[in-house]
Amino acid sequence: MTGLPPTSAPLPPMPGPRRAALHRARTVLVSGTAGGTGTTTVAALLTDAIGGRLGVVVQATDHSGGELAARLPVLEPATSRVTVHDMGAHVGPAAALAATPENCVVVVGRATVDGIADVQTALASIAHGTDPTLLGRSVAVLVDRAAKPATVDTGPVRDTGVAGMVVLRADRALARPGRIVVADLARATATATDELLSALGW
Repeated sequence: MTGLPPTSAPLPPMPGPRRAALHRARTVLVSGTAGGTGTTTVAALLTDAIGGRLGVVVQATDHSGGELAARLPVLEPATSRVTVHDMGAHVGPAAALAATPENCVVVVGRATVDGIADVQTALASIAHGTDPTLLGRSVAVLVDRAAKPATVDTGPVRDTGVAGMVVLRADRALARPGRIVVADLARATATATDELLSALGW
């Protein structure tokens, strides 16, 4: 992630792999195991981070028609065919929409014993869905809102076969309502977001 917003100005020619990433249509569907898990916050962080890495403005859409826009660090017209869609607490529909090789799912849950069990259940439903390869294109994000980092066994989630698993720790900048101020984010948040991008193949 960068502290600077992506630009909507025309982009110069880029080397092959990066140019291909820019022009390829791809959708990341972010879904929570329940309401209030942090799905919209994760989607906003991901939208900004992908845009910063590719040098574009990513399309951002959501199921509720407005909550994601209120969290985005920057609002500008999209300049790419990459989309981040906030699905809310709808893992099943997210999996159905992601059933093409270019698309992927991010499952968001709480970093608690019960939250991890919920994530495992969601990932199991993806594994037994119509696309047998989707689990390998899915990433789990565990959101820890405790002041002291939670100590939980994340092994069961990693062992499901997901492409990656990331823990997003408590961050005062994320706890504030409204637009996320990237410059105020904790280093741990930036690191977790970078790990999420890498797990998704960026």
